[in-house]
Amino acid sequence: MKKALNDLIDIVNKESRNKKYEFINHETLKEFMTDKTQNTSVRITKNKTQVPRTAPSEEQNLHSGQAEKMPKLSTVPPVLTDMTFFAELMSSVENCKKCSLCNSRTNVVFGEGSSHAELMIIGEGPGRDEDEQARPFVGRSGQLLTQMLGAMGFKRDDVFIANIVKCRPPNNRVPTPEEAKTCLPFLLKQIDIIKPKVLLLLGATPLKYILDKVGITKLHGTWFEFHGIKTLPSFHPAYLLRDPNQKKYAWEDLQKIMLFLGKPIPQKTQNSAKNHEN
Repeated sequence: MKKALNDLIDIVNKESRNKKYEFINHETLKEFMTDKTQNTSVRITKNKTQVPRTAPSEEQNLHSGQAEKMPKLSTVPPVLTDMTFFAELMSSVENCKKCSLCNSRTNVVFGEGSSHAELMIIGEGPGRDEDEQARPFVGRSGQLLTQMLGAMGFKRDDVFIANIVKCRPPNNRVPTPEEAKTCLPFLLKQIDIIKPKVLLLLGATPLKYILDKVGITKLHGTWFEFHGIKTLPSFHPAYLLRDPNQKKYAWEDLQKIMLFLGKPIPQKTQNSAKNHEN
C-alpha cells in the first residue's frame, strides 16, 4: 500500500508542477487515500439515507490526472464511497479551520443530494440563507435552481449540489483564490465519491477554479471535460434573477445536458437545443 500511495503522490506532484493541482498537498492526499475495505455508496440527502449498492470494481481517481484510472493492485485502497467515509468527510468539513471563513460562518454548507447522482451542480459559495440553514441554494437563487431542475425532469434529491467554498464569504463577496484553493480538496473528494456523468458549473467562480477558465458569458453552454467527466458552464441563478433576459440562453444550456443524459425535451424547444449543441 505504501508504494502504491507514494506512486500516486508522485503523479500528483507531476501535475502540481504544471500548476493544475498545486492546491492538493501530500497530507490531503494521504487523508483521502486512507486504508478502508468497504466499497459501497449511499444516497445522501439532508435527512435521508438509502440502502448501499456495490460500486464499480475499477475507479477513476480525480487526483491522478485527466482520465487516468487507478491501477488494479490489491495494495491500492479503493476510492471510498461508503457511508462511513462520507460521514468522515462531512466531519472534516464541519471542523475545518483552514481559512478565515471559519471565523464568520454560522454553519458549514457541505452540500446535499444523491451520492449516485448523474448530475452534480457546483456553485460559488453559501449566501446568508444557506449559511443560516446549512443547505446549498435555498434563497431566491435556490428557488430558481429548483425550478430549472424541475424543467429538466429532476428533483433536488436526484442531483448533488455543492459549492467551491463551503462557508459563506462575508457580505456574500466572491471567494478569494486562497479560500477557493483551501476548500477545493473537499469538493474533489465529493466528485470522486459521486462520479457524476455531468458537472454543471454555475457562474464564473466554478468556471475559474474547476476548468481554470474565465469568460462565462462567452463559454456558457460549451462542453468541456474535467477528468473524463462532461462539464458544462452556465449562468448562476442569481445572475438570471438580475437579468431575466438571459434565462432563454440558460435553458438552451440545460437542454444540452438533458440530451446528453437522455432526458426528454419539450418538442417546441428540441430543435433549438440540437441546433445549438457543441
